Amino acid sequence: MPRRPIVCDFSPRLTLDYTPMPRTAAARSSTGLLLSLLCSFSASAACPPPAARPAPFVAGHGGRKTAHVLADKARAFRDGVTVFSGHVVLTYGSETVRARRLRFNRRTNAFTALGDVRVTNAQGGEMRAHYLHMNRATHRGVARGVRFILPRSNARGRAVMVILRSRHKSDIKDTRYTMCPKGTKVWYINADRLHLNYTKDVGVATDARVVFKGVPIFYWPYLSFPISSKRKSGFLPPRYGTSSTSGIMLAVPYYWNLAPNYDLTTTPEVLARRGLLLRNHFRYLGRGYSGSDHIDYIPVDRVTGRRRYALGITHSQVFNPYWWASVDYNRVSDPAFYTDFSANFALQSQVDLPQLGEVGYSGRRLRLRLAGSSYQLLDTSIGGAYSPYEELPALLLRARGTDKPDRLHYGLRASAVRFVGGGAVAAKRVDLVPTLGYPLRWPAGFIDPKLAVRETDYWVAGQPTIRRTTPIAHLTGGLMLERALSGGGHQTLEPELSYLYVPYRNQQNIPFFDTAPAPFTYSDLFRTNSFFGPDRQVDANQLTAALSTRLYSSTGRERLRASVGEIYYFHKPSIYANYQTQVLNRTSDLAAKAYARLSSQWYLRGSLAWNPRNDQTDEGDAYVEYRPKPNAIVTLGHRYIRGVQEQVDFSIQWPLFRRWATLAETSYSLMQSASLESYLGIQYNSCCWGLGFYVGKTLGLNNTQFTTAMFEFTLNGLGALGSAPVVPLSQHGFMLGP
Repeated sequence: MPRRPIVCDFSPRLTLDYTPMPRTAAARSSTGLLLSLLCSFSASAACPPPAARPAPFVAGHGGRKTAHVLADKARAFRDGVTVFSGHVVLTYGSETVRARRLRFNRRTNAFTALGDVRVTNAQGGEMRAHYLHMNRATHRGVARGVRFILPRSNARGRAVMVILRSRHKSDIKDTRYTMCPKGTKVWYINADRLHLNYTKDVGVATDARVVFKGVPIFYWPYLSFPISSKRKSGFLPPRYGTSSTSGIMLAVPYYWNLAPNYDLTTTPEVLARRGLLLRNHFRYLGRGYSGSDHIDYIPVDRVTGRRRYALGITHSQVFNPYWWASVDYNRVSDPAFYTDFSANFALQSQVDLPQLGEVGYSGRRLRLRLAGSSYQLLDTSIGGAYSPYEELPALLLRARGTDKPDRLHYGLRASAVRFVGGGAVAAKRVDLVPTLGYPLRWPAGFIDPKLAVRETDYWVAGQPTIRRTTPIAHLTGGLMLERALSGGGHQTLEPELSYLYVPYRNQQNIPFFDTAPAPFTYSDLFRTNSFFGPDRQVDANQLTAALSTRLYSSTGRERLRASVGEIYYFHKPSIYANYQTQVLNRTSDLAAKAYARLSSQWYLRGSLAWNPRNDQTDEGDAYVEYRPKPNAIVTLGHRYIRGVQEQVDFSIQWPLFRRWATLAETSYSLMQSASLESYLGIQYNSCCWGLGFYVGKTLGLNNTQFTTAMFEFTLNGLGALGSAPVVPLSQHGFMLGP
């Protein structure tokens, strides 16, 4: 018996509201783009009054969602079939289907959309198809001639057919995927079949090919990958390169997603000259703790003929808001391991490896730390007698009262350490520094008087107890003056005076454990001791005078900061650091520092320790930075310590022409007439892919020069092949930078 149609024609548009049948539930999209859009009638096939526009989303009968259809024409049949035609717009929740024609079968709970089908959602996802059929009851369907765009990314693709197997599974046949913007086809992935499982958040591609510039560059007969933000076990992009010590290198990392809060990366690395190196990096994260472990191991190094390894363990633990602990343990089989096997320039030139462990308490008024430290010496040019002492254990305490001004301040610094190793006999040391002060503050200045006593006791094996008691008196005061500038902005003038008195104590029989001379810079003018560490306490009767100024623009931006200062000695110190050996005419070197924003493109910073008596610089550095445009930076600097160091630092990142840039960096020692560390590279970067080639040279331990070549190839959205050094833009930046 033929169907009898009920035809509803309205001009200009038709609006209908429907409520889903009880058996229909909102389903998760099987492709991430085919959305929950099916609706059915809630009453007979009668035509409601026309509306000028579709009504907003509302709840239907019994709390079920209501779908809205906007169409030029609707034709309803008594057997449960409704056909919409014209400009059809179906809205269900946050999803929308647009088509020229949409046919819905109430009995089977299925719909078919034809002609310029477009499916969108609120997240920005979009799918276009010639044909779309879906059954809400079985969650099965099919789409043909599909093009899609994934939300919140440039990811897009196309497929001949998408088959919805169930609510959580689908197959995509003859698909192409890329992360390149629309209109470009630099690279894409072709796959004969793509199976998506949303229960496991896993996708499987068969016969997958990566095509770059029309040329296939990779092929995977079987490729498994995650389809959500969840991590998944699998191979990572390989790395390869060459070095003067190990030859050609090829590494293929494999990532193990062991649990949501810990994972492991295993990297077999084939070295042409040395053999197979296995790298393992384990990470973990928990509530209140985190850490990572790495083990690099080569069973037999063909060059040295022995097994070699590197071990690193780091762990941080927070027990509660006050108590914490940490471990940082590092060890290598031999001092040359990082020189031979690491592309990290910092590791290659490292002098020693720390082996530290500590537990501590941090409160508002009290800080306590129990630590143990040891070091593995890597620089064999340093004799064993000069290797660092082991501190097993060390107890450190910091306590203070109020920090508010115009009140009595009191505090205590204390440490108790047991020293072993270091080419000497074992020893113990206790250092106590109680302090008392009464700082005064007001808007235009301050006065900060302070008294302290340093009590340091030593117990050295085979020697009598050594005791040193040293009182310390320190008085500091300063002003903050300000004036407006005629051209806008303002300038500050900040004079400061500081008097220090420390009586002389004979310290010739006290050994050096963890103490070293402090450098002479402007920031060290106001120290009460010219040594880092308690094994030496200088005697002092001196006055420090300093002057600082700042320039601010009319917008409040700091344009210049400059400071200069000098120490006047009422008597020459008997215990002195290296820079104090020149104290002959009652004054120290002139110390200065400056930061300047010369323009929106030029920046300058520098520091200086200048001896006015013989007109020579004892220590200083100066750096200038030029940033004329985005992704362009040039930095030139010079560092100098008389008789110790003089080197020139230069780095550049500069666009050559469209999307091409050059990178270069070097640190050249003028005293050694050799490059300490340098690399040169060229790179190409676009929104779709990148390419870079770099050559580096490093002066390692024992003045050994070695060369490393690095290559990097990146497909945005897929990953990087190879490795690259840190670019200058990510390394440099001045305090007054933008």
